[in-house]
Amino acid sequence: MVDRAPAEGSSAEPAEALAALVAKLRAELTGVRTAMRNRAVIEQAKGVLVERLGITPDQGFDQLVRLSQRTNIKLIEVAAAIVGTTSPDPNAPDVVNLIDDELRQHVASVKKPPKPDLVPQTARKRASRTPEVEALQSQHQLLTARIAAARSYDELCDVLGTAPTAWPAPTTVLLTLLDPDGAQRGVGTYGVPGEVRSRWSRIPPDPGLPLVVAVQDAETLWLTARTGLDRFPVVGHPPFSGDTLLASPLISGERVIGGILMTWAEGLPAGEELRRYVSALLEPVARQVDTLIGDEIASAWFHVQGEESGQAAPAQVWLPTVVDALHNPGALLSPVYEEGQLVDFRVEYGNALARQIFSAARVDPDEATLLAAYPALGSATLLPEFARVLQDGRPRRLEGLRADPRTDGVPGPQTLSVHAVRLWDRVFAVWRVATEADLQYDQLLQAERIAGIGSFSWELRDPEPRCSPELIRLFHGGRDAAAVPVDELATSVHPDDLLGVQDAVRRTIVEGKQLLAEVRGAGRVNGRRLRITAEPLLDDTGNVTAVRGTVQDVTEERAIEARLRRAEEALAAQRHRLADERRAAEALQKALLPTDPELGRMEGIELCGRCRSPERVGTVDGDWYDAAPIPGGTILVLGDVDDRGLSSMTTAARLRYAVRAYASLDMAPGDILTAVNAMLCAMEVEHTACLVVARYSPATRELRWAAAGQVAPVRYDAAGQGTVLSGPLGLPLGEVAEMRYTDTAVTLEPGDRVLFYTGGQYAGGRSRGDRRRGGGLDLVRRAGETIDLTDFEAVVTHLVTSLNVPEDEDVCAMLIHVP
Repeated sequence: MVDRAPAEGSSAEPAEALAALVAKLRAELTGVRTAMRNRAVIEQAKGVLVERLGITPDQGFDQLVRLSQRTNIKLIEVAAAIVGTTSPDPNAPDVVNLIDDELRQHVASVKKPPKPDLVPQTARKRASRTPEVEALQSQHQLLTARIAAARSYDELCDVLGTAPTAWPAPTTVLLTLLDPDGAQRGVGTYGVPGEVRSRWSRIPPDPGLPLVVAVQDAETLWLTARTGLDRFPVVGHPPFSGDTLLASPLISGERVIGGILMTWAEGLPAGEELRRYVSALLEPVARQVDTLIGDEIASAWFHVQGEESGQAAPAQVWLPTVVDALHNPGALLSPVYEEGQLVDFRVEYGNALARQIFSAARVDPDEATLLAAYPALGSATLLPEFARVLQDGRPRRLEGLRADPRTDGVPGPQTLSVHAVRLWDRVFAVWRVATEADLQYDQLLQAERIAGIGSFSWELRDPEPRCSPELIRLFHGGRDAAAVPVDELATSVHPDDLLGVQDAVRRTIVEGKQLLAEVRGAGRVNGRRLRITAEPLLDDTGNVTAVRGTVQDVTEERAIEARLRRAEEALAAQRHRLADERRAAEALQKALLPTDPELGRMEGIELCGRCRSPERVGTVDGDWYDAAPIPGGTILVLGDVDDRGLSSMTTAARLRYAVRAYASLDMAPGDILTAVNAMLCAMEVEHTACLVVARYSPATRELRWAAAGQVAPVRYDAAGQGTVLSGPLGLPLGEVAEMRYTDTAVTLEPGDRVLFYTGGQYAGGRSRGDRRRGGGLDLVRRAGETIDLTDFEAVVTHLVTSLNVPEDEDVCAMLIHVP
């Protein structure tokens, strides 16, 4: 066996030596840093002695050394005590009270004559001066010098945490910087373990944290168990637990650059003097933090100078490196103020793409400003939005901005998208100019959305197709998804249609044929109908390498087609029904109208009648006329039932036979109308009717007539002069059951003619000329002046023309002649 102990021991010795060397170097480094911090205070104390006592710097240093040895106090603390006398406290003692008798004797030997009020003023200051004030003044000067000499944030926290004994040292110290988004970034700590420090490396803008409240309100908070410390329960947990807490903003000029949090395990001594001097340390801390921030920016920033000489830029160039690596124009913008107002932004640094845009706008990239590049767009939109970014620290994303070459310095119309964030006290902006391809792509997406079409492209060497957003939305609805896998496409087809689709896909991929199929959806698109259209892409050898296609949702289209088809079927059925009804109505009308043997010549009169049915409408109105011999004369009837079609003619048939039945009972025309009206109301028929009933007695040539909702007949004498017969006109039949009608008698002369007709609603005439001549009824009355009354067809034509009866309305007329 081989003994490995010596080898292990020999390998451990160099490690221990290296650790000892590191510890030694660390101690030396700490000593050097401490000496550098203390040197400034000692030099200040020497300057005080030189100015006040009129001695040389070497003599002043010798005096400090002797005083330190004699009082057994560290040299740095003696120097701090002397420097503390220069603080602006009005109650501060004179430096003469801080030196020993030897120095006082030296002062007395100085040739300068003392001021007359020196002794009383010294006595007064000595009487008001206390050891506590003296210690605070000394430590204030010492810490201020150390703070100014700190070269890191942790070193600043160490200076505050390792305070001399004049005031209690804090348990923990946390130093933060304000980020652009309002959060605070922990940059330095004292007394905080590493794992806790990582947890507090970024503090969100939570109003439950005292440091956040102090920074947001720009106000220093002193919290104890009796003054509101319980309002912030988070500070009760380690490492920020204790009896007293200080949370304060760090303000440089007018800017809040960060915050500081200090806690004490035990309460501070009572009195405002201690808190006043602790708060006074925050100003040099903020000043030094601002200096460190400037050093970081300077080290991160680079300015290329002397390019001809090949001078290299610093190594830490992260900001320009990031900006130059962007694929879009980007620039860091510094605000430009005039009389306290933000008027513009200067381009502090821009990448090559941004410089190209400035050059195209005829603006010098090295002197470019926001309003110089975009005068109209910048003043109207960009400048106010960037100002809000500086104010509230929230990023802005501006879409669809339009730059017009007539008002902005751009070579042509541009559509911009701008994203701006706050970076320190500046604005970092990245913008993108939409190309023609971008605009066409947006237009294509809108067209797909409107048409309900999604597109896909499947390279056969890739496992999955590339889908458009509309196709993804079609399959996934509003859910976020990156693609539609091939397997999901297959499961989205109804099982009954799957074989047909698979066969069409095979012909497309293998045979290179175009694919066109319409399938029912399943899975996520269940209940939908999809139309798939695709075409193959072939290489030089004729093999299919890719498939391009679309998927359209035609569910609504097919639903509309189905509704249209059902409507067409219903319309065809309705047409057949109406045709059957018309044939039946025509047959019934022919049955109602009297035939030639019944017309022509009756006892004592000659008769002519006609019903004009509208050919264009294709229906039959409920108009009819009738003439029948009765004992002692002839019964004459002319009627018009409202509405059209078979039901109207059925009502007309009932009325015709009812009038004949009542006339056979030798009832007067008025009594006949009263009886027929009661019958029509009792039957609850949905129609009403207008009716004229007349009875002619040839022995006396008496014509007795009654009308229900119909116009009065017109009488023409042998010379053709017409008059309207006077008599009462009652309401149409079927409206009022208790209506009673009366009749009127007139004696006709040989050669007289009487015209009964329907269409009384048009008797007023329609044209302006008809109204000037008295209306259509007046034209009917004067018909004998223009036409031959023996020509019945001419009479009917004149009647239709005079009354302006529409072509889709029936007209019924009957003319009797006394020979």
